[in-house]
Parts: sequence; C-alpha cells; structure tokens
Amino acid sequence: MRHSKRGKAIIFNNKDFSPALSLRPRNGTDVDRDKLFLKLRELDFDVYCYNDLTLGEIEVVLKALSKEDHTERDTLMITVLSHGEAGILFAKDTCYKPEILWSSFTADRCPTLAGKPKLFFIQACQGDRLDSETLLTLRGNTETDSGSFSYKIPSHADFLICYSTIPGFFSWRNTTNGSWFVQALCRVLGERYRDTHLLDMMTIVNQIVAFDYESNCPGDAIMHQKKQIPCITSLLTRQVFFEPK
Repeated sequence: MRHSKRGKAIIFNNKDFSPALSLRPRNGTDVDRDKLFLKLRELDFDVYCYNDLTLGEIEVVLKALSKEDHTERDTLMITVLSHGEAGILFAKDTCYKPEILWSSFTADRCPTLAGKPKLFFIQACQGDRLDSETLLTLRGNTETDSGSFSYKIPSHADFLICYSTIPGFFSWRNTTNGSWFVQALCRVLGERYRDTHLLDMMTIVNQIVAFDYESNCPGDAIMHQKKQIPCITSLLTRQVFFEPK
C-alpha cells in the first residue's frame, strides 16, 4: 500500500429493477451506498457510484476498468448492493453470475493489478433459507482478539471475495439503516483500519453481524429472531493494511 494512489472503488447500487423481474425495490440500499462512499473516501479510494445499471452497462464499466493502467494504485475494490439468489446476482434487467465481477482482473488479463489485492464485497441474498439462533452456554473466560526481485504468482491470487451471507441463505437489510453487513463493514473500517489487517477486520465484521443483529418481525413468526453470518473467501497472499496516504 505504498503506491501514489490507493486505487478505485466501484459501488454498483441496485435499488429498482425492471418490472419483468418481479423484484421488490431494495429500500435502504441508498443508505448503504452513501455510508460506503464516505468511508472509502476516508481510506483514500477514488470512489465511483453507479445506480441501477443493466448487465450490459455493468460489463462496460468492468471492461473499461480492467483496461486502465493501475500501476500507481495499491488495490481495486468493487462492491455490489443488489438482490441475489443461489449463484446469481441481479442487475436492473437480468441476472448474472458473480464471476463476471472479477474475471477481468486476473493477473493475465489485468497485469497492472498483478500482485495487488482485488477486493469484492457483495451485499445480496444467496438463497431464501433463514438462519435460526442457537443458544450457547459459555464456560470460563472468552476473548477476541521490500526488496527488488522477480517471482511468479497464480493468475487468481490476491482476490478477496466477501458475501453478506453464506450460500443458500437470506441476507437482511433494514429499510432505514441499511443492511447488517454494510453497517458492520463501515463501522469496522472506520475504527480499525490503522492497526488491523483486512482479514482480521472481516473476522470482526462476522462477529458483529453474528452477535449484534437479529431480525425483529414479531408479526411474522417465520421471519422473527433470525440471524446471519457473512462468508469470506480469501486468495490473498499478503496481509492488507490501509496505511494512510
């Protein structure tokens, strides 16, 4: 993280969808977008927000981004706020596989990002299953806690892909305060970025979402008192710190 620029952060925010998809508006997502925008600006990202893009428009943005020269940038971040189901996300007009988001940024396709962290955060359902709570009884105490050389790396190294929930499960969003996942992510990025590397921060995000949030739908027994846990896939080869510029 010692290049002249932090890098670009892209936010794809989908609130309204084509009538043919029969998807409800994602009320509260603009709160997520605005919180992320401010927090990523604080981390020295150049942040670009795109609202209600079609799949074709998303692909145009990604293709252009992959062709840019990222030599003087530390990293790349892409965030998606949308509806989702098992194995798919929704653009304004149709569904798509999440792989579209990162396939253009492998080391062979985007060499100026090779060896640099490529970060993807996805706030979307991955299914319609609901995660119920389990009561634990605690016993005892608990606590939380450059040289110049050449080398080869796998094309898919240095990716971090973070979903708001695990495959098959529902992801919760408050229409006033935004989604549980983005609320926790912004909180942790704001509090811990100076002294904690990113994977440890994401563990704290998991802890906050898992322990501090619970659905409150007293009029609907099926939806009431449900929980959520984010899902993180790391292909990082280094610890990532957001050192101040």
